[in-house]
Amino acid sequence: MGEPAPRGTETILLVEPEAESRTLAAFLLARLGYAVLEAHNAMEALKIYDERGGGVDLLLAEMRMPRVNGPELAQLLAARDASLCVLFLADPGYERLARRIAAQKRLPFLPRPFTRRGLAERVRQVLDRSGRRPKVLTAGTLR
Repeated sequence: MGEPAPRGTETILLVEPEAESRTLAAFLLARLGYAVLEAHNAMEALKIYDERGGGVDLLLAEMRMPRVNGPELAQLLAARDASLCVLFLADPGYERLARRIAAQKRLPFLPRPFTRRGLAERVRQVLDRSGRRPKVLTAGTLR
């Protein structure tokens, strides 16, 4: 049996138009110890963020969304909090273009499908790289 998946206690704003994908990702993140705020589009995400007065450590957003896409949402939120961490998701059909965009703009990116461990490691990597104070749980800590 391998090493346990990395965990944390940060707050993640998950923005995913597909209800099933959003529910699954939120479930996995919550099981890893994170507080998860769910939004189905950028406008809902902005409303949630503003109503909370910030308090979000990571924006985890689909790159392709109607009206306002993931990178545009990240720019809008960066105007409110320049230290907000960002990680983008993209479906397999969009992966090549998403990788190219992410590489050009140096955006953290996680392709689908992903595993629980892949999600856990990438989220932790982005949060730890940010310079924000990590809130890591030990492997034996359960929620």
